[in-house]
Amino acid sequence: MMMARRPDVVSELRRGALELALLAFLDRGPSFSGAILDGLAAATNGGMALTEGSLYPALGRLEKNGMLDPEWRKEVEGRRARKYYSLTEAGRERLEQLSAAWAELADGMQKLIGGED
Repeated sequence: MMMARRPDVVSELRRGALELALLAFLDRGPSFSGAILDGLAAATNGGMALTEGSLYPALGRLEKNGMLDPEWRKEVEGRRARKYYSLTEAGRERLEQLSAAWAELADGMQKLIGGED
């Protein structure tokens, strides 16, 4: 008998991976949404190719939870300002937690896939 996937669990897993990816990317330095989209796709060989529709809610959640510090910057005269995001101390702490959990999960999955005990 095949069990149906629970969409809420799948969504949670994706959300957690996205949160980790965003925090890890922004740990490299402040960035704006367009650069985040391109940078994540490039850094993950397309594995984390996002749309604006998934990026903005995730950034909003992280900002609301105190993990990101937004700053509007007007870099070029005549162009509108861009909202840059940088990690707060809480964001760095969360990144450490998620990174450790991800490493443990990835190690366990590799052992499972590789057939190790």
